[in-house]
Amino acid sequence: MLSSEPKVQPGSDYYLYTASLTARELLLYPSIVGHFAYEPGYLIHRQHFDNFLLMLIEDGVCDILLHGNQPMTARRGDVVLIDCYAEHQYGTQKGFSCLWMHFDGRMARSWYEHIISRLGNVIRTPSGQSVSYHLGQIYRLFQSGKPARESRMSTEIELTLAALLDCGQAAQSDHPGGSDGVQNAIAYISAHFAEPLQLQTLADQCSLSPYYFSRLFAKETGMTPHQYILETRIASARYYLSTTNLSVKEIAYLTGFTDESSFCSTFRKREGETPSSYRNSQSASH
Repeated sequence: MLSSEPKVQPGSDYYLYTASLTARELLLYPSIVGHFAYEPGYLIHRQHFDNFLLMLIEDGVCDILLHGNQPMTARRGDVVLIDCYAEHQYGTQKGFSCLWMHFDGRMARSWYEHIISRLGNVIRTPSGQSVSYHLGQIYRLFQSGKPARESRMSTEIELTLAALLDCGQAAQSDHPGGSDGVQNAIAYISAHFAEPLQLQTLADQCSLSPYYFSRLFAKETGMTPHQYILETRIASARYYLSTTNLSVKEIAYLTGFTDESSFCSTFRKREGETPSSYRNSQSASH
């Protein structure tokens, strides 16, 4: 359909979609997809629109104002992600064009919150090509007029969001101690969790001080380095308990604990049962 909205250039088109109940319960789905060129002076303000909006700015400048936030500006190559369930406003004084999609679904809010907590509502991507490709795939599905499987559209939306997250992380990893540094530390933990691990040793993997490393690690993983190490050790212990006949004491040392007592105490606190009880429950389930 061609837009008749004021301050939207002729030829701008959009496509509406009503998702099935199955898609609403299980998948991500588009509700409106479009490719618009906005003229200078365009402005839209909504109290709510009950979905999420993703815009890839192709040219020009877009001004955004979200409830409780300072004004933001998006330029060519930027991606804008908006929670339209809340009050929002966007427009332009200079004009801009964009590929855009309103979407929703069971995991839509989780995706949204995960992305903006790390990258914000305006993401400066080093290259928007991956985002453009997957978002363009959805747009072209509708433009072609051919039937589209909801599972395929859901996959393309997930790939669009994943590409956005990857682009943002790539931008961060261009800086010393960025996402790549945290991944180096995670790889080091995976290879050495059975050994004593010092915070300084992990920070050295990112070339950061222990203080800044701890903050960056928590931002990237949602856990402190100590919590991550414990999670890794407990996961390994669960595997040993369910697949071997090794004693609890042997497993404690194999997974990096200094003694059986501290292992049992930590395991019970995190799993809600003792290692022996966990082993028995796993045996009973087979």
